[in-house]
Amino acid sequence: MVFYSGKIPTFSALPDITKFNDEVLVGDIVTTVTATDNDPEDANVLQITFDGGSTYFEYLNSTNEIRVISVPPVGVHNPSLTVTDPCDKSSSSTQKITIVNRLPVINNLPSTVSILEDTPDDTLIFTINATDTVTFPVTCDKKGGAGIPFYVSDIPPTDNGVFMDPGVTLNYDNNPSYTITVRCSDDDDNVEGILTINIIPNQAPVINSLPDSVSFLEDDNTNTLLHRINVTDFEGDLVTCSLNPTSTIFDVSLIPPSTVEYGIFLTGGTTLDYDIKDSYSLSAKCEDQRRSDTELFTVNLIRNTPPVINSLPYTESISEDLMTYTLIHTLNVTDVNIADIITCTLNSQNTLFELTKISPALEDYGVFLKGGTVLNYDITPSYSLDIECGDHRRKVADVLTVDLIRNEPPTIINLPMSCEIPENIETESLLYTVSITDPTNDSVTCTLVTASSIYFLQSGSTQFETEIYVRGNQDFVYDTQKQYTLDLVCEDLRRSDSSYFYVYLLRNMPPSFTNLQAKTTVSAQAVVAGQVIYTVTSVDPEKDQVQYTMTSSSATPPFTINQNTGAISLSRSIKNELEIGYELFISVSDGRNTVASRTLSVRIIDINHPPKFLNPIQTEVVLEGISIGSSIFQPSITDEDLSDVHTFLVSYSPPEGAVYFGVDTSSGLITSLVEIDYETIPYKTFLLTITGSDSLMVDSTNITLNIQNVNEPPKFTKKNYAFSATENSGGTVLQNPYYQFTEEDGDSVKFSIDCGTETGLLDIDSSTGFLSYSIDYDLDVVGTASQLICQVYITDNEYTDTAFLNITILDENDNAPVFQQNEYTFFVTSISSVGTDIGNVEATDKDIGVYGNIIYHLAQEDINSGLFSVSVDGFISSKQSLENIIPGTIFNLTVYAVDSGGNEHTTLVYIVIPDTEIATNNYRDIIYYKTFFSFSPNMAWFVPLMMVLVITACVVLHTIYKGYCTCSKTEKKQKKKHQKYRKRKTAIEM
Repeated sequence: MVFYSGKIPTFSALPDITKFNDEVLVGDIVTTVTATDNDPEDANVLQITFDGGSTYFEYLNSTNEIRVISVPPVGVHNPSLTVTDPCDKSSSSTQKITIVNRLPVINNLPSTVSILEDTPDDTLIFTINATDTVTFPVTCDKKGGAGIPFYVSDIPPTDNGVFMDPGVTLNYDNNPSYTITVRCSDDDDNVEGILTINIIPNQAPVINSLPDSVSFLEDDNTNTLLHRINVTDFEGDLVTCSLNPTSTIFDVSLIPPSTVEYGIFLTGGTTLDYDIKDSYSLSAKCEDQRRSDTELFTVNLIRNTPPVINSLPYTESISEDLMTYTLIHTLNVTDVNIADIITCTLNSQNTLFELTKISPALEDYGVFLKGGTVLNYDITPSYSLDIECGDHRRKVADVLTVDLIRNEPPTIINLPMSCEIPENIETESLLYTVSITDPTNDSVTCTLVTASSIYFLQSGSTQFETEIYVRGNQDFVYDTQKQYTLDLVCEDLRRSDSSYFYVYLLRNMPPSFTNLQAKTTVSAQAVVAGQVIYTVTSVDPEKDQVQYTMTSSSATPPFTINQNTGAISLSRSIKNELEIGYELFISVSDGRNTVASRTLSVRIIDINHPPKFLNPIQTEVVLEGISIGSSIFQPSITDEDLSDVHTFLVSYSPPEGAVYFGVDTSSGLITSLVEIDYETIPYKTFLLTITGSDSLMVDSTNITLNIQNVNEPPKFTKKNYAFSATENSGGTVLQNPYYQFTEEDGDSVKFSIDCGTETGLLDIDSSTGFLSYSIDYDLDVVGTASQLICQVYITDNEYTDTAFLNITILDENDNAPVFQQNEYTFFVTSISSVGTDIGNVEATDKDIGVYGNIIYHLAQEDINSGLFSVSVDGFISSKQSLENIIPGTIFNLTVYAVDSGGNEHTTLVYIVIPDTEIATNNYRDIIYYKTFFSFSPNMAWFVPLMMVLVITACVVLHTIYKGYCTCSKTEKKQKKKHQKYRKRKTAIEM
């Protein structure tokens, strides 16, 4: 008997079970349970019990199955199982059963639906079909969406619907669409769908007959239909029309008897006036309950044409003597509107004329002179009459000019004239007879304009003569009045002529001077006021008492005369006066006659002459930049008194001039007190008023100083510049020298350059000073300068400054070395010693200088570089012994020639190891022609190739054929190489 130690029975792995709730029915097998036991005798007698603790599942021992006894709810269920062997050894495990709810489905929810803007409230918008495999029916509602005027509610018995909220009116203009979230539930889970509800706007009515316009006479004043409004509405809504804004003159209303057709009317009762407003723009608005259409209707008034005065303007002429009621002018007035009644008025404020209809027809208007009023050409030669004619609306005006024809005056034909009478005439006497003419033979009367007690007029012997008389015993006094002027006027009823008649008196004998004309001198410094300088004397034939009067050539002479004695004295001091003399004109009178003045010439001596500047006004230019203390201007002053000493004073305008300029008090010299800078000085013009005095008298001069801007030269603040540049092609711009210069005036400057004998190699930009090569600059060309010493000029077209520029031209490695041959072939025996020179390669470089130096080296990747070396000067030598090299071997070497700038060139070098042969103890180098198989390099590739060909032949015949072709091609290449080798051998032997 074999005993086993007790093993605990166990369940095989219990998988997690997941099922949808609509997949689980009563009686369904959820899973089959398997248990094992390592004790063989227990394996078939294990007892499984179900510790369900659940009303949804049961375990069947007969089949080891877990079955559904009632539909489990959604969730995780964990029934416990226990397996027990006969020895009561047991273990437990949990079977995880997950019931998953299958989500409800919204079967027909579209992304969008569209509804009319006019949809009434609480209307079903869309019917939702939502189903669930378990729950029936599914309930739906709206998720969130506050302010969205729609809700979701059930539609018995099974559906749900989207409804518009009660009491809501949709408005496309405010919200053209709404988005709601529809949520449907099976009491376990929810599903959601998005529905966008687009609002279809109610279309506005359309006014088809507008815009339009109409024209009518401004005289229309009755209710008149002007336009029928043709309006349509897509939805057939009731449409109403009106004016917007409203008008008291026009209106939009229904056209009787229609209840739907509207028209635009002139309401009437309002007087229209084209001159005030010639057109009206009416805005007609037609609207349904939601929207409107507005169009314009234009009303143009046709102007009533005013009458026309065809006979004006015009000028009529009448005699100024006309005094009766007389027709002067007949008006011709017409009106396009023949029905209009024309009235005319005289607008002029004139009492001489009137406008009235002409009798007897009383159709035309006439302008009449009323008469009874004396017209006077001299007062009013012409009358302008403003005549206005109008109909009931408008008036026109024009002018009738009435010119008077002048009545000509009489003419005095023999005046002016004169006569002489003695001063002592005593009898009445006829002096002169005046003759007159009158073109119209009117009665003419002559009178003195100023009534006289001395003279009078009386009629002559004929109608047109008048006589002039003087009365006797008039006691004429010649000295009182030696001439009389008679002003005569001769006139008819309207006008007069006037002229003069002169009467001259003959005087008695006057007195005479005894000591005039005369001269005298007066000292300005010695004579004092009141001192008599001269006494005038005279005689009178009648021994009358005489009196003296005096005038002078000067308006204010310093002298006065005693009228009785004739003594002339000084009236004031003349010490400071400059007049060198006076002409005194003295007259004497005996009471009736005054003697013409005689002259006393008074000469003044010892006069103090005033100083005098040569130029009272002067303008001087002061150039900016003058140094402190520089003389600017020396005003010139003169004085006839050579011994006088002068002092100078100055005033400045503006006062700041005292800061910049000084005036010497003893000489008047103007000097600069500071250095003048045009750009910083606040004023550009200064007025200096300088006075010069000799202690008694002064003079002044005004000197204007104008500060002038001086063109200050451009100046290099740094004189020497140096830089280096690399040789390059023509046009290449060199390094910017960064010139340092000043140009205080801000003038534009130009640059130029002079490089001596190298001038022309460089170009300079005249505005920037940048330099560039004018030609291709190559230092490898013999004679090309590697250093340029140039002078750079800067100018403002007036001044020039110079700087110095040192440019070092650097050589550029612009050429690579070039081998003289594309390949070289050298021979060396295998017995040659290490270091034996085998051959020499040579390359040249067009660069001169450091870039023309060449060194040589072998390619580093060359497998033969370990046997040979090349010196820097191109000599190839062996680095190792060649004893083990099979004769006939050819080495390929790549030799580099490199200049100091890194440019390089390569050439191919063949080194041949020829065969050697011993004859009569002498070594002789012989070149053998080797066979294909004796040439070791060929065997290196031929043997592997044969092996590949043999293997390939075992595969397919075609491959054998291709291999044969490949071999043939290879042999041809080898033959060509042998031929080349033979040619080299022949060349060596020769």
